[in-house]
Amino acid sequence: MYRNILSISTGVLISIVEMFFSMKILKKWFIEIQFIPFKKFKYILTKAPTEFFIILIFFYAFSIFLGSMITAFIAKNAKKAYAILTGFILFIITLFYMFFYPFPLWFKIVILSIFFPFSYIGGNFIELLQRKKWIN
Repeated sequence: MYRNILSISTGVLISIVEMFFSMKILKKWFIEIQFIPFKKFKYILTKAPTEFFIILIFFYAFSIFLGSMITAFIAKNAKKAYAILTGFILFIITLFYMFFYPFPLWFKIVILSIFFPFSYIGGNFIELLQRKKWIN
């Protein structure tokens, strides 16, 4: 039981940290928003170009995938279920996050629809690797 709780909390924590750092790194790539301090995040989102959000979608998808893989790797049984639970927890956190910041509507729709498929794929990937005996 404690191992499963540890796996879920580790996967969620790594995903959140990766999402935060991806926004900081991505902010430095775009000249339009590069010099706006990160404390004024609402202003960054209103001035950011569309390419910023498209690349951010890929970073979010990768962080969900990585977090669910870590959860499935640490969990002892029901790896896909715990990976999907990690995706659900991240979905709830991001849902509240989307209400407080002015993201574009298309970004909200896309980002909220990628959590469950990528968390399932991450759990399924680790289960497949362990079934093939490529990792222990």
